[in-house]
Amino acid sequence: MTTPRTHLHVAQGAVAALLSIMPLAMVFLFIPFALYVGNLNEFTVSFQMITGLYLPLATVLAGIVGLVGILLPARAYARFTTLLAVTGILVWLQGNILVWDYGLLDGRSIDWSIGPWRGWLDLSLWISAVVVALFASRALGRRIMYFAIAIFCMQLTLFAYTWLAHQQQLDAKASNALAVAEPESLYRFSATKNIVHIIADGFQSDIFEEIINQSTEGTRYSSILDGFVFFPEHMGAFPYTHMSLPAIMSGLIYRNHVPIPEHLDTAMGEESILRVARDAGYDIDMMVPASLAYMYKRAPSTHLYSIPNQHHVSIREYETYDSARLLDLVLFRVVPHFLKRHIYNDQLWLVQSIMSDSGYMRLSFFSHIAFLRNLYENMTADRERPVYKLLHLMLSHNPMVTNNDCEYAGRVLPTVRATVMAQAGCGLAEVIKLLEKMKQLGIYDDATIILMADHGAWVPPSRLSGEIASDDKKIKIVNPSIVALAAPLLAIKEAGAKGTLRVSQVPSWIPDIAPTIASITGLPESFPGTSILDLVPGISRERRFFHYQYSRGEWTADYLSPIDEYIIKGSVFNSGSWHENATYAPGGKGNDG
Repeated sequence: MTTPRTHLHVAQGAVAALLSIMPLAMVFLFIPFALYVGNLNEFTVSFQMITGLYLPLATVLAGIVGLVGILLPARAYARFTTLLAVTGILVWLQGNILVWDYGLLDGRSIDWSIGPWRGWLDLSLWISAVVVALFASRALGRRIMYFAIAIFCMQLTLFAYTWLAHQQQLDAKASNALAVAEPESLYRFSATKNIVHIIADGFQSDIFEEIINQSTEGTRYSSILDGFVFFPEHMGAFPYTHMSLPAIMSGLIYRNHVPIPEHLDTAMGEESILRVARDAGYDIDMMVPASLAYMYKRAPSTHLYSIPNQHHVSIREYETYDSARLLDLVLFRVVPHFLKRHIYNDQLWLVQSIMSDSGYMRLSFFSHIAFLRNLYENMTADRERPVYKLLHLMLSHNPMVTNNDCEYAGRVLPTVRATVMAQAGCGLAEVIKLLEKMKQLGIYDDATIILMADHGAWVPPSRLSGEIASDDKKIKIVNPSIVALAAPLLAIKEAGAKGTLRVSQVPSWIPDIAPTIASITGLPESFPGTSILDLVPGISRERRFFHYQYSRGEWTADYLSPIDEYIIKGSVFNSGSWHENATYAPGGKGNDG
């Protein structure tokens, strides 16, 4: 038989569980949704599927809070409910207002010694709010609850509005989530005429040079790269993929002069080498990272395949991991500064390290290796039309995750020369197998093959000379990491070329790629830049590098942060060749296109 006191305690539990909905909704719904919508290209699993995995945990936590509410005496219960409301407010405040900049969370280390004031500010705020909840609940408890409810209603309204605004993209993501089967046409090459364009993202030029010259496999690789010419003095144009791709495809340089979407439409579509090849009768097959598909969709294609990051794992495992990854990002955002390092967990992330093992970590390297193996194990040469195959592969990009045996290292490794060498070498080994399969099928000799990167790998080049930037120098000189980013790999094989890998010291530049492909293949050439075939060693040439501070938001912004232009007169690896020139402000007047 129940008593009024029993009913009271049950009511207390129900109210406590309801009050817990606000912080739980922040952690499992509102903030995850904001992060998901802001980074749609980074997720393969649909948001509906992710929230379905979160719901049981949120329900259990709400039940525990309700049970605590049932067991507490009246005075402690008042403080407890006020504390729940305060927690909701704090999570909202930390996750939406006190959002500190820690740079890109892409496998790089975070220097936690920078900005300790953030931690003291966060800590002071949290401690003050908890003290108020515990000792002023009678005086302020009702007002705090009303404020928490108002914030919850505001967030709920914003959630509904944002969902409706992005419903088409969310529905598309849900319908295509985890569709991993590749179209068979991707495996089919032309029997007579192929352009094979491999963009090994983040493969640094001097890393390739060291592998070829010093590794045990170097001599064999040089022989297999029959007809190739390696360009160690090749120079990039931008430090990141975002603007490097348009420069590769069209030779066009972005100077903050027009909105980014407009530039991408022109450089990746209307004026790209892919459009010229399509118009000349080529089938265009593109195999690209899922996160970059939105850029490549602007280009004409016969087949466009987004390589999913769960290629090497089961669907269920990847659903679990993608959900864990989003939850890690949420927790990193909503906890105070001093706790964030424990969520980041030295690049391993807290929830991901608990939920995952080496078999299903979201590691693009292993997924792209798995895709590349599928390609060369199943490829045929039976298409009648000429084919332009574009493969954009994450083979030596952050994070570094392989050991010297090309297996998962068990953790994310620091990005230093040794780890980059190991991972790049593992990726190159798979590319070599693709080229060997082309030879077996009899399509290698007549193929034009471009093996290149969009930028370097952040590690100071071994050939760097001249004055080097350091913290104790007052003069402004080039930073070794910037030089590294400006040194992407480039090796080219013309159709019909023969002989062991050769080296050319000509001062090539990323905007030269499109005119070079056109020149080699006889496509109409009307691109900025110069065909590399027209360059000679020792030629005096000015090249330019456009550096900017990267943030993830710039993938959806109209302009970049200010772009600093360097003019390089001489070797890219000599810091004395680097000269500061202009700065291009976002949408600034007078920024030439």
